[in-house]
Amino acid sequence: MPGDRGHYYFNHGLSCLFEMPTSVARRLVPSHLQPLEVQHERSVLSVTAFDFFGGDGGVFQELVLSVLVPPLVKPGDPLPKAGLYPFVVATSTEVGRREGVDRWKLPHLMQDVEVVFTEGDSQISAAASADGEPILELIATSHRFEPTELLFHAFMCDAGGSYKADLTMRGASYSEHEFERGSLVIHPHEMTDGLTRDEIADTPFREQWMKKGVEVFAPLEAI
Repeated sequence: MPGDRGHYYFNHGLSCLFEMPTSVARRLVPSHLQPLEVQHERSVLSVTAFDFFGGDGGVFQELVLSVLVPPLVKPGDPLPKAGLYPFVVATSTEVGRREGVDRWKLPHLMQDVEVVFTEGDSQISAAASADGEPILELIATSHRFEPTELLFHAFMCDAGGSYKADLTMRGASYSEHEFERGSLVIHPHEMTDGLTRDEIADTPFREQWMKKGVEVFAPLEAI
């Protein structure tokens, strides 16, 4: 049912944070949101990739590009780790895409993509492409894995209004660090058109990697 929580089970979920110009971030978010800055005129690009093996969208891979924004915190509510505005999402299947577009009102690249995950010694890579055209390559490295549960606020909008969803990530093996060992290569592509590639850091200031976890979307709230 549309009002129910969405559950998406994954083998790997990796997310890295990169500095980007605030001027670019402002163009990517709607007017009621403001990019979060890590220093003057430097905001945050989140690059996230999932390898889903089950749940509401079935088996598919997903690539998400987001700008970090302040969360919407109400008195008495738990404090989220971050607020996210996903400005473009890509999936490997039509079913996964329809789930994101129709149910969660997320802006999508309207073609299937391929996201290849390669796990190595203390690192994992995700290489995304569409019809043979490369989109990006992301590498995240590990530190110490431990069980965790993380809350995020995801924001989205369409012609009917603006929305927020509580997004919970839960897993038995989660690593996070700021050792700056990962990397990002962004290629010219429709999905990356809104980014000024030469002004985005190619080394993440934070690397997150969760194994065998679940992503849970709470029902949308109008804001």
